[in-house]
Amino acid sequence: MKRILTYISIALSLFVISTIAFPFGKNKVNREVFEWNIMKTIHFDIYYPFGMENLARYAARIAEEGYVHIANTLNHELTETIPVIIYPSHIDFQENNIILQVIGEGTGGFTEAFKRRVVLPFTGSYGELRHVLTHELAHAFHYNILFDDISGSVMSGLTARGVPLWIIEGMAEYLSIGFDETADMVMRDILYNEKYATLMDLGKLHVRSGYLIYKEGQAFFHFFEKKYGREKIGELFRDIRDLDNFDQAIRVSTDKTLEELNLEWIRFFKKRYFPVVKGKKFDEEEGEQLTYHQKTNSSFNVCPAVSPDGKKIAYLTNRDVYSNISIITVDKKKKKKRDIRTIVYGSTSSQYEGMHLLSNYLTWSGDGKHLVFVAQSSGRDVIFMINPESGDIQREIKLPFRAIKDPALSRDGSIIAFIGQGNDRSDLYIYRVKDGSLMRITDDFFSERYPKISSDNSFVVFSSNRNDAADIEREDYNIYRVDLKSGSWRLLVDKEGNDLQADISSDDRHLVYISNRTGIYNAYRYNLETGEDGRLTNVLCGIFYPRWFADKGRIAFVAYQNLGYDIFLKKVDAVTLEAAEGRDTEYTAIDYPPAYFDMTRSEFVPYATRFSSDYLFLGVTGTSGYGLAGIVQTALSDYMGNHRLILTGNYFSYEGQDVVNYDVAYYYLKHRWDYGIGVFRQENPFGIFTLNTINDLIHNVYWDTIYMDYYGVYGVARYPFSKFFRFNLKATSSRYEVDYAEFSERRDAFANLNQVGLSLSYDNILWGYLGPLDGLRGEVEVEHTPNISGQDFTFTNVGFDVRKYFLISKRYVFSLRGSAGRIFGRDSEYFKYYIGGFTTLRGHSVYEYSGKNVFLGKAEFRFIFIEGIKFGWPLFFRTMPLGGVLFTDFGSAWDGSYRFRDPETGEFDDFKADIGFGFRITLFPIIFKLDYAWPHYYKYIGDKRILFSIGLVYWD
Repeated sequence: MKRILTYISIALSLFVISTIAFPFGKNKVNREVFEWNIMKTIHFDIYYPFGMENLARYAARIAEEGYVHIANTLNHELTETIPVIIYPSHIDFQENNIILQVIGEGTGGFTEAFKRRVVLPFTGSYGELRHVLTHELAHAFHYNILFDDISGSVMSGLTARGVPLWIIEGMAEYLSIGFDETADMVMRDILYNEKYATLMDLGKLHVRSGYLIYKEGQAFFHFFEKKYGREKIGELFRDIRDLDNFDQAIRVSTDKTLEELNLEWIRFFKKRYFPVVKGKKFDEEEGEQLTYHQKTNSSFNVCPAVSPDGKKIAYLTNRDVYSNISIITVDKKKKKKRDIRTIVYGSTSSQYEGMHLLSNYLTWSGDGKHLVFVAQSSGRDVIFMINPESGDIQREIKLPFRAIKDPALSRDGSIIAFIGQGNDRSDLYIYRVKDGSLMRITDDFFSERYPKISSDNSFVVFSSNRNDAADIEREDYNIYRVDLKSGSWRLLVDKEGNDLQADISSDDRHLVYISNRTGIYNAYRYNLETGEDGRLTNVLCGIFYPRWFADKGRIAFVAYQNLGYDIFLKKVDAVTLEAAEGRDTEYTAIDYPPAYFDMTRSEFVPYATRFSSDYLFLGVTGTSGYGLAGIVQTALSDYMGNHRLILTGNYFSYEGQDVVNYDVAYYYLKHRWDYGIGVFRQENPFGIFTLNTINDLIHNVYWDTIYMDYYGVYGVARYPFSKFFRFNLKATSSRYEVDYAEFSERRDAFANLNQVGLSLSYDNILWGYLGPLDGLRGEVEVEHTPNISGQDFTFTNVGFDVRKYFLISKRYVFSLRGSAGRIFGRDSEYFKYYIGGFTTLRGHSVYEYSGKNVFLGKAEFRFIFIEGIKFGWPLFFRTMPLGGVLFTDFGSAWDGSYRFRDPETGEFDDFKADIGFGFRITLFPIIFKLDYAWPHYYKYIGDKRILFSIGLVYWD
């Protein structure tokens, strides 16, 4: 047990420097290479692509105004210049090299901790730019206070212990947008429907949705400022840091216990919202519910589009975990059993890399034969026209825009209205399907959204935040009408707040749209002939995406409740319009002070590649049986992450000798092709420490190795065809020397080793907490070792590894793996395959079988065994979920002819198999595994083997 605990301590100290060069994994595809420039202000370096100076100037002003606002609130001045890196679109942002992880559609920006880089995209909205940029600047202040404020506790700053995530994210939201309509809606929902997390639960991450970390945290600071004063916000953050005890910091700041403050916070919002309930309806009281996000474990069922015959509704959903397009039958004859089928599967192929849940608009053609939407496809936004029955693509419309939002098809299918984003603005366009021509409708810095075309193609209605004050950030959208022939404009709906998502009735006489003029988003109807306007719904939480049926007697809409969105139907022919006067609830916006830096004094300089440190890791530990071990790793890169230098070394006592291993690598990632070169030396079989090394130590897999020295140079290159599919190349020239004990079956080797390997890898895996949930990953590889000098090893290795995962539900996964390989050539005897043990045949001894041929199969049923154990006094903590697995392994490694069974005994011969079960627990990204396995010999089951191993979630 002591030995195992020693290895666990090594793993915990070394997971941060484990190799990221896995054979699988999704790709970042650098399709466009930017020429970066820098705009320098007093507090910020604004990095922007050449030609986007206007965007840089505006972002710089936002940053400086945000600086004054945050500094005044937190009573803190930054002690360093903050780099702010702005990409011209979200797709370009997803392809950044600053962090190597693949970024999803839901990530609006990030603040990188080591170099304090604030990284975000421009999405076409300057209001959203201010929100995201100020949010991330708040994190830059957080890091500066935690790590660089010498007035605080050094150890607290170094570890950031005691600062809950909801404090950090909630404060960033509140400092950037105040208490906005979204936070208001979420708080109404979770209070009315008893879904809120207490402050104690937030601190333990015991939440129904990660979104509550942001929104409940934001709501808390709204309450906290109202109750205790604005100056207390910064004091509370520093108290948490310095005292390293959240409960104690709360008592110091408020003179209350956390439980008492929680009660005060909840009552603050109950008093705010409970008087509003009079006359309001819950969603299911307002219409007929078609989707049920709580039953399907989804959160989004949005963007409904009603078919011309009124029998079907197409919509975007994540009910199958992925973002897909489904069609639900609403024919009255099938009311008891709604037929739902998925016609487009998103996020699993380069065809549909992203489905834009929050910036899409589905539209049927008048004959019901076409359905239009936008999706990210092969690194760009593409408008798709598909067959609604089969999902087959009828047309792909690729246009010269950085992003496309809200496409709307005309009823005759001849034109499409959409929002197209350029370098520094987004505007309304018309695309003519027949000849592919474009017509620009707007040309300004205001934001436009949700266009809809009249039945005769004579006019378009849309929402815009344009105003006489030229405030391009204003969060006040009105509905406009533009005549496509004359170009004349007309303001239709101009109410307080936002008027959005208008849909035109089939006779072009009415609009249905949403408005938050009362503080709550509801559906409204507007008469285009008389100007009569009134409310159709009156809900507690919010209504979105109202869409007419062709008969004008019904609408489909989306309602938010119970932390998710669902689709409803409502009859409106007999509805009495309500005037909807007065506000039900109020928001609190941020009044940003002017920057005290004169922006005319800014400097513009070209970007220059300069290396700076990313991190330095030092670790020393003792090992049972092997003596002292130590490791050092440092990484350097330029600010855009295009140039990376990684230096790793470790000391290890092996067989009574002091051994130093090292690996020095440089990577160039600027273009679509990625390149790397390196030098290495490995003077013991365990090599540079990784989690694999820890497993090798635990199971003593090199017990028969007396001596080893392996050193040389290598080069790597890879070309991603798409986010999921890539080509890999690796070449190595090295000296390989290894000496085994006399009793070992392995052969000593002393020769040069020159290798060239080619492979193709594919990975569209969807990840879960305990590993892959769904999808396919695989690699096919050919590696040849030529005899260049006449004294070199020569052999060839071919193989493949394919893994498929089936999501049965969000708690159950079925996993299949199949792999095989063959080594042939003059020196293949020295480089055999070895199987058996914790990574292959778990019911057999480690590396028990060897040969020039190999195949391996694995089948696993993975499940959540225990959701978590909550301990009371005196521990007061809750464990992570405990996973379980039922498995079977089978395979073989052999030389010469293969024999499946022994004809004399009837038992398996070259074929090996086992069965078993195991437990999994994750301290992300490390996963700890305990397996109980029994070898299966066809006629009987062998003795039980117990195996402990450590890995990364990404490996399985």
